[in-house]
Amino acid sequence: MYDDVRPAATLFLLTGPWASGKSTLVPLLASLLPEVVVFDWDALLPGLSQACGTDAHTDASAWDGLRAMWAAIAGSVLAGGRDVLLCGPARPDDFAAAVAPRAVRCAWLDCGDDTLAARLRARGSTAAEIADELAFMAALRRSDHTRMKAGDRTPEQLAAAVASWVRAAR
Repeated sequence: MYDDVRPAATLFLLTGPWASGKSTLVPLLASLLPEVVVFDWDALLPGLSQACGTDAHTDASAWDGLRAMWAAIAGSVLAGGRDVLLCGPARPDDFAAAVAPRAVRCAWLDCGDDTLAARLRARGSTAAEIADELAFMAALRRSDHTRMKAGDRTPEQLAAAVASWVRAAR
């Protein structure tokens, strides 16, 4: 019998610009989705910064290495048969080759441009950095990825919506 054969594990990406609310949701999602391994993209930034001798959050020269590290981590967990939810400013194309033939599903947080710009200013972002993140948000709005409207929801409500999306896609 093949009743115990489980479909291949899936990589779920919860993406969006810096300050769109992804990291805020991680502990809530980990609680709501115990059957999924939930990661916060930012968790590797301090170690990568130390290893590179640069600020991996702002130094674009470190980002290819960061994507490669997350692809390897996600691929290893997926190979063990566990679904992964990675919350970070990534695109499915960043992972498709590393996790193939497994599926990559993507949703993104839309907190609204004014909210995003205010959050980025509060973090000390420059006008150029804010423009880059707003451009990323605009690109996501043109994509066919699942939109999670964040502006009018509490973190708990938004996490519940993301958890429902993951469960529906499993």
